[in-house]
Amino acid sequence: MIDPSTLIDSLVALLRDVPDLVMEVGGDPDRIYAYHDQYPKKSSLALAIHQMPSPSIMVAWQGTAPGNFGGNDVWKHQASLFLRARETFDGDPPTAYYRLFRLITKGVPESAGVPMINVTVHPSCYPMDVPSVQRATDAEGLDYFEVNMSFTEIGDE
Repeated sequence: MIDPSTLIDSLVALLRDVPDLVMEVGGDPDRIYAYHDQYPKKSSLALAIHQMPSPSIMVAWQGTAPGNFGGNDVWKHQASLFLRARETFDGDPPTAYYRLFRLITKGVPESAGVPMINVTVHPSCYPMDVPSVQRATDAEGLDYFEVNMSFTEIGDE
């Protein structure tokens, strides 16, 4: 089994390599970042979500589960991308979250040349399964969106 932190770091690097996605987070690639659990300093994902700047994308490993692929037992690594859209103003189209999700799946990293949905994020994993996106609410009642991704490991390292 791979170290999931390397998968998360590779995913962050590829997302930062999508120019239009970086523009959507204010032109600052550091606004796309990983959340790595580090007890006791970073032991509350809920707090980290609450403290996210706007706009930004935070990527976190959610767990690993057994799965099946082509009749073989495999590991499936789950990651979540937490999205805070940029501020919108009167007259702006209401497309900030839609655009973020589209760029996460269809944006093309400069180093890869193919859309994110087809990119090999980690050499020991297949490209991502088709992700889902859903609304969530933080502790203060503010909405954000969560993109759920799964990566199927090739074999068992």
